Amino acid sequence: MAYIPLDEESKVKGKAAIEVLGSRIGKSGGSLIQQVLVLVFGNIVAAAPCLFVLYYSVLVWWALSANRLGSLFLAKTAMLESKEHKD
Repeated sequence: MAYIPLDEESKVKGKAAIEVLGSRIGKSGGSLIQQVLVLVFGNIVAAAPCLFVLYYSVLVWWALSANRLGSLFLAKTAMLESKEHKD
C-alpha cells in the first residue's frame, strides 16, 4: 500500500526492500526480544506479562501507523489526480 502511487521502478525496489528487510529484521528482532526476556525473567512463562504489554503495544503502534499510512496514501493519490487534471 505504501508504494502504490509510485513509478514502476520505485514500486519494484520498494517491494523488494520491504520483503527482504522486513522479513529478516522481524525474525531477528523477535528472536532477540525472546532471548532477552528469557535471560531477564529466567523462562518464557515468567515473561508472559511483559510479552502481553509488548504485544499489545506493537499492535496499537501498527494500527496507528496503518491509519497514518492510509491518510498519506489518500493525500498522495489526490495530489496526483489533481496534477493530472491540470495537465
